[in-house]
Amino acid sequence: MLYKYETHLHTSEVSKCAVSTGAEMARAHKEAGYTGIFITDHFINGNTTVPANLPWKQRMVLFAKGYESAKEEGDKIGLDVFFGWEYTHMPYAADYLTFNLGLDFLLAHPEINEMPFEEYARLVKASGGILIHAHPYRTADYIKFEPNPQVHLIDGVEVNNIVSNSPNNHNHLAWELARAHPRLIRTSGTDIHSAGNAGLAGMAFPYRIESNQHFVDALRAGEGYLIIDGENTDLEGNRILPNEEACSSSS
Repeated sequence: MLYKYETHLHTSEVSKCAVSTGAEMARAHKEAGYTGIFITDHFINGNTTVPANLPWKQRMVLFAKGYESAKEEGDKIGLDVFFGWEYTHMPYAADYLTFNLGLDFLLAHPEINEMPFEEYARLVKASGGILIHAHPYRTADYIKFEPNPQVHLIDGVEVNNIVSNSPNNHNHLAWELARAHPRLIRTSGTDIHSAGNAGLAGMAFPYRIESNQHFVDALRAGEGYLIIDGENTDLEGNRILPNEEACSSSS
């Protein structure tokens, strides 16, 4: 069968809005039948628990705590855990999932917390990372401007966030954006803050993801499936029948 991964996950060690620890998230996703999770805590320019008055290295060490908690538990229970983050473009409050870069990148670039988003995007890409615009049309009191997806700066769009009919996320508009720009990678993520919501969304693949780079390569190749409302779908959001899943996993 397909290998399932949560691609948008927050831990209480790092994200102020989360209620479950990295270890709790790891156990919940293992129980939900997932092969792995990507930790995407709010970066320090977002809703973070990391104090602002510390040296950069110390802040980055604290920022990795949620990932480390999940990774330690994942190694014990057989769940793959990968590192990423959710970068917030202020003052617009747009959020971008950043994949395929590690703590070494963050330690080497303390300037990213202050640089314009255009510069951040260029640096991420030059360093081998990718940017997925999370919930690009979300409406919330903390979002101060009208949605303005910067398509030329991103690699993909989260077409499904939390659940398909989430009223504040306007997922249908994210789908329209992705279809208007075929080059954009399409992802689905639960944006999970509580372990009790494990299994609602994510990505699935016909093989096990071996590394962050492998994940990016699979996304770019269009070999992933979207998990929407707990169901496996193709990249157009069409539900896959059980026999199709079996066929996919054996290819």
